[in-house]
Amino acid sequence: MGVLAYAGGLGIITLTVYIMVVGRDLIVPFLISVVIWHLINTLTDYYHKINIKNIRIPKPICFIAALITMFVALYLVVDMIGNNIANVKAAAPLYQENLLKLSERIYGLLGIEEQPNLTQLISQIDFRPFISNIAGTMAGIAGNAGLILIYVLFIFLEQASFRTKLNALLDGSKHSETVHEIISTVSRKIETYVAIKTFVSLLTGGACYIVLILNDVDYASFWAFIIFLLNYIPTVGSMLAVAFPALLSLVQFPTFTPFVIILTSLGCIQILIGNILEPRLMGNSLNLSPLVVMLSLAIWGSIWGIAGMFLSVPFTFILMIVFSEFPKTKPFAIALSQNGKIGLRD
Repeated sequence: MGVLAYAGGLGIITLTVYIMVVGRDLIVPFLISVVIWHLINTLTDYYHKINIKNIRIPKPICFIAALITMFVALYLVVDMIGNNIANVKAAAPLYQENLLKLSERIYGLLGIEEQPNLTQLISQIDFRPFISNIAGTMAGIAGNAGLILIYVLFIFLEQASFRTKLNALLDGSKHSETVHEIISTVSRKIETYVAIKTFVSLLTGGACYIVLILNDVDYASFWAFIIFLLNYIPTVGSMLAVAFPALLSLVQFPTFTPFVIILTSLGCIQILIGNILEPRLMGNSLNLSPLVVMLSLAIWGSIWGIAGMFLSVPFTFILMIVFSEFPKTKPFAIALSQNGKIGLRD
């Protein structure tokens, strides 16, 4: 009986992973809409907490303000990305020429008079198709914008009756209190995680923007935004946030000095904020093992790509909380945790 139960569980897991991979084109836009819905609700709550002379802003006005904030932010982001992609595409031939000069200088420093075929290879590199592919990817995301907005609308329509449906579904069940506690804990801790991560990412992006501006790096605002986004991806995102602008400076400037300055400065910012400030602010709010975070990043990233990397930490935390409430899956929750404490109040 035990063998059959484990075999059935393995089959369900396999089927779930298969559905997630095959249906990613439908699931990922829905998950993005859930994130947007959660952010709007979080902004609404924060606006409602504003106290002016012991008077709070009414909840409906806070909701409208949150909607306006979200749509303005999305519009500014899409506009900035579109404009910068066009500018980078126009500057691609200059970067290509600088890369060729850089290779010639390296050969000169090494005392190589007859340059190998690598120089010819570099001279034939064309950045424009690469930039066009990036633009195509952005266009694909924009193409799903209508579907995402429809999902968000229907989630808000469902939100009004969700609590009533849940109470009716759990009416008379001995697990009613546990289910409500799980939902409350997940919502509270994910909200804390997103708030702290957003603050830290804004601080990192702002500090890196100042460094890029002072060193005259092209499209500083665009790269600062990319750094802001990449900081939501654990560990790997921080490394990419340093590498991308540094590599740009390598092909933008004719000397190595800006590259060294940018690489060192951005690296120090990531270490100071990511390794010192963020752990102090985050504390033990999610209680996930660092190894588990890296593995979840690889697993969710392989299933859903970039979107999976952004969602890897919240998803793994939700799994840990749910697993902790059932005796048969509790060992998995302990393995996912950092210190073995997996109770809802831990």
